[in-house]
Amino acid sequence: MTAALLAAIAGIVGITIGRLWDTRAESSRWRRDQTTTSYQRVVEQFQVTYEVIRTIALAEPHTDSFQALVHEARIDAFKPWDSAFAAVWLHGSANVVASATALDRAITKLCSDAQERQFTVEDWNQARVPVREAFERFIDSARRQLGLPRAPVRFFAELSN
Repeated sequence: MTAALLAAIAGIVGITIGRLWDTRAESSRWRRDQTTTSYQRVVEQFQVTYEVIRTIALAEPHTDSFQALVHEARIDAFKPWDSAFAAVWLHGSANVVASATALDRAITKLCSDAQERQFTVEDWNQARVPVREAFERFIDSARRQLGLPRAPVRFFAELSN
């Protein structure tokens, strides 16, 4: 009887420990999935937001169509960008949050500059350099935090800067 009782207790303890272990592992996987998804959303939204800012920068300012373009950009590109960026605040490591914040500041400055004047293609190629560099730092810090090997990312590779 004692042996059966000890076996039953050992079985219950084993099941309990196993379940706690599974729950912990499942929680870790969920957190990693959320982190990866939030980083991916920033990269995807960056592409959209960048293209919208480029369109604004190369358009002629102070026209009705320009104002409509800026208004549409705020709804179609900037709100999703803010949402993607907020997800990184929640799920990202401190280094990734810092690099995402630098990227957001660079995009905000580029967008402000794009609304103030019309860019030539040459002006645009120079003005976008800080955004390129901030994006590359974001990718580098995200890959590092996810345990991925370093990858030489070059966005706008045709630039000499």
